[in-house]
Amino acid sequence: MEKVEGKLPRGSEEAFGRILNRDLFLFLLDLEVKRARRYQNFLCLMLFKIKQFSKEDNGGGLKACYQTLSDLLMEEIRESDIIGSLELDRLVVLLPYADVKAGTYVQSRFEDVLKYYDFKSKGVEIMIDQVCFPVNGSDTMDLIKWALRIEQS
Repeated sequence: MEKVEGKLPRGSEEAFGRILNRDLFLFLLDLEVKRARRYQNFLCLMLFKIKQFSKEDNGGGLKACYQTLSDLLMEEIRESDIIGSLELDRLVVLLPYADVKAGTYVQSRFEDVLKYYDFKSKGVEIMIDQVCFPVNGSDTMDLIKWALRIEQS
């Protein structure tokens, strides 16, 4: 086991614990999509985009928001869920075995929890979307393209 762990890249921010970097997250996403296809299961991606609308603090609000959101996600998700960092302003949570209905429930729950955090005072806003397999795509690339389409809008 030690040999395998030594070869895996560490998360983008070691202080965040279970948050994976982009490459490792995409690798695990591909494995989960293949498993979901093989066993005819669902999976859902929750996309958290941190949108900065105030440039007054030179990115300090963005970093603080990223840290707060990371901590919140680590507290709220199940042990089987996987958190990844796509960029400094994007986090993604992979929910294995979650269909559209479960994804909508989780999204609603996160939106309710985020109401209690004052991100707007830090000049940022959190936008949450979801992409589900097989509804939004039948393979990893389809899901990634769908997710990127959502993030650009």
